[in-house]
Amino acid sequence: MKFPLGLALYLAFWPAAGVAGVDDFPVITPGKQITLTQALRLADQRNLSLTAARTDIIKAQAELYSAWSSLLPVASGSLDFTHHDHTDTRQIGGQTVEISKQQDLRGGLLVKMPLITAQGWVGVALADVGVEVAEVQVEKIRQALLLSVAQAYFQALTAHSLIEVQQNQIKSSRRHLAVANIRHRSGTGSRLDVIRAQTELLTAREELLKAHTSLDNSRDALAILIDVEGLPMPVAVPEMQSPEAGEDELVSRASLKNEDVKISRALAELADEQVTLSWMQFIPSLYASWTLTQQVSEPGGFSSPDNSRWFIGLTLSVPIYDHTRYADLDQKRVSRSRARLEVEDTRRQVALHVRQARREYEQFVALVATAGKKVSLAGQSLDLAETAYENGTGSSLDVTDARRSSRAAEIDLATKRFGAQLALLKLLRTAGEDLRAIGGTGGGTGDGG
Repeated sequence: MKFPLGLALYLAFWPAAGVAGVDDFPVITPGKQITLTQALRLADQRNLSLTAARTDIIKAQAELYSAWSSLLPVASGSLDFTHHDHTDTRQIGGQTVEISKQQDLRGGLLVKMPLITAQGWVGVALADVGVEVAEVQVEKIRQALLLSVAQAYFQALTAHSLIEVQQNQIKSSRRHLAVANIRHRSGTGSRLDVIRAQTELLTAREELLKAHTSLDNSRDALAILIDVEGLPMPVAVPEMQSPEAGEDELVSRASLKNEDVKISRALAELADEQVTLSWMQFIPSLYASWTLTQQVSEPGGFSSPDNSRWFIGLTLSVPIYDHTRYADLDQKRVSRSRARLEVEDTRRQVALHVRQARREYEQFVALVATAGKKVSLAGQSLDLAETAYENGTGSSLDVTDARRSSRAAEIDLATKRFGAQLALLKLLRTAGEDLRAIGGTGGGTGDGG
């Protein structure tokens, strides 16, 4: 088949030939650029769910203060006023003596302080562990939030890369359509080739629209997570570095830093304190009290002229027998045994998850390398098919198949890279690493708001 001269001249000047629709790609929704460091920081500071969760720490601290208050003195005052229907009098020696006044006003002050209260001391220890549990639980929620932010961020970057893939596919499809039209007009090609090229161009346009929608959805989700207006635009970040530590070291880190392990240990400590508290029910309690009374109104005739009185009292409460205490102790012991078993079970589960996450990440690293080679080969195949078709030695169907393979390979590579990023995030999170650190030092100067 002879190579058409007109086709050669057209392709030589094709980029500037003014082909309809060369630059009419959909515009990416504008938005303020934001780095990964900024996104993670804003989520840490502004996310409403995390802010609400942090109130649990304040509540636990208030309960700790309440437990301490049970060991402190308690003071209360009183003021009593009494109005009788009449004044009490008595005849003594022919004289009327007033026994009690018709109106009586007196005040009092009572101070009580626990001297020995074992349950109160253990209650403080319980409340202190409760604060620790609340802090670890909030940190777990925080890390889950940061993980969601990083996932949305990388998902947006992946969608952005897919937009570039589809734009390149559209450019390639337009070139194919231009060649098919020229060959059809020159009589060296068929109408079927033109229809096939038009179909491929429409398909590429549909995929481009889907990529734009995916990008906007990811940016919208990111905006909600970091509590900013509009659609923030993530910027490319340096490739995350895989942990240098080996599997055993990662498992060892997880056993110390993973929030699930920390929570299980704190709950086991809480169960220990519950057993101790149950034992404290068998220990006597001792309270001291000091009472002051002051007669404000004028006392009656037979009352002491000293209007002030005070006294000190001690109250000893000794538990003698209450069988429900033994039942409560048995229940607390069972709960303690279960909590200790759950600590070991959680540690083993976390170790398993670390090993699985590490294998998954290593698998994705290998898959990304393979996908990159497939993209290179598919690109070469597309170049050869296009060259052969333009030279008249290949078919339009070969170009279509090669372009589909190239598009599929590039999409697969983007998907594999996204999967590798998520697998690395999962590995870091399972090992107990703080995800705020994955943003590196490239935070920029803006606030992302």
